[in-house]
Amino acid sequence: METIEQLKVHYQWRLEEEENLRKLSEFGAKYQQEWIGRLYSYLANFPDTSKYLPNEQVRERHNDKLKKWFVALFAAAHDAEYLRRLYRIGEVHVQIGLPPHYVSASMNFTRQFIYDKLAHEPNLPIALDQAVASVNKILDLNLDVMTGSFREEELKFYLASGRIQRLMIETMRRGLWLVDLFIIAAFAVAGLFLMLWIGYEMVLVATGKTTLEHGAIMIMGSVLILYAISELLNEEIRHLRGAALGLKVFIAVALAAVIRKILILSLEPGRTTELIVLAGLTISLAATHWLIIHAESRTAPFK
Repeated sequence: METIEQLKVHYQWRLEEEENLRKLSEFGAKYQQEWIGRLYSYLANFPDTSKYLPNEQVRERHNDKLKKWFVALFAAAHDAEYLRRLYRIGEVHVQIGLPPHYVSASMNFTRQFIYDKLAHEPNLPIALDQAVASVNKILDLNLDVMTGSFREEELKFYLASGRIQRLMIETMRRGLWLVDLFIIAAFAVAGLFLMLWIGYEMVLVATGKTTLEHGAIMIMGSVLILYAISELLNEEIRHLRGAALGLKVFIAVALAAVIRKILILSLEPGRTTELIVLAGLTISLAATHWLIIHAESRTAPFK
């Protein structure tokens, strides 16, 4: 937490700023009521304003504190006590759960309001550019301190739970990495077994233990599954390298399995009902595959 002296150094605060703002103290008192009214009209556009100002009693208390804050911009001694009050305001904002965006937006509204009034004030005690420069510094300092309370609260939470969270995330990341490695190994082993199975089917055809027609269909179906496993293996490797997981690959594997089943059943008599069901399933999977490809092509960036 910075001291008021440190903040003044950071914002290049000079004695001239104090003098300029003190000369504008009557300006602050003159426009405080108009500023309050216009600020509340502005805040009414925010969807959750009623959540933070739920009733007339809270609104009146808030109204009174806002007036004091606005007048203090110009009339207060900008010392350690002033800084303490700003920190207290920020702490209250954190306690009630006020989003920092509301504070920043309100400060911007206040800045524009003061600019407009200064530009049309007929009897400014100082030059307009000097007034604007000093107002900018005091508003920036206020915004810095108030939003600093949010940062400090987030830092406290991070220090309290950050180590545990980081440990959990790292453990989960390593666990998922091991799962991905296991999946790749499982696909590789399945592919190896399938290659051996295809070789076995070829031996059956060569030795005449199965008909050429039936053997050819079986081999075609097995090769189709092997191709699908190869695609899954490639997709999982890409995912391990950081790419997004493509759903269309899984649909393609399901299609390959269904087509293999259709090829096998087509050689067996009396399986018409099953073939019709599998044909409908094939059409559904094909349509899903097309929709996924179509959606990915629409969301892909133009090259």
